[in-house]
Amino acid sequence: MKESENSYPKSNDSFWDYVKENPGIIGLPVSESKGIDILGALRDIRETYKINSIKGDIMLTLLGSLLVGAAEGQGDKMIEEVIVSEAMDSFDTHLKGILDEGH
Repeated sequence: MKESENSYPKSNDSFWDYVKENPGIIGLPVSESKGIDILGALRDIRETYKINSIKGDIMLTLLGSLLVGAAEGQGDKMIEEVIVSEAMDSFDTHLKGILDEGH
């Protein structure tokens, strides 16, 4: 019984801290040459959701799309779409920062 008591985190934060400190615990292949650290991805989504729920929802949908695409043999294509989406979001954020500095 003692082992099972120790296997559950004392709090949500302690679980996610453990995931942060131990990357790659559960890796899922999404294509022939690429994989994803699923717990790391979920942690990133959780952290983002705390700050911006809309962006967190987008990230969760992208993760779901990536997993479905991988299951359908389209992992590489979905990875590219996720990369492009993230690059566009980063560009939009950077551009907004520049425009805000102009005021």
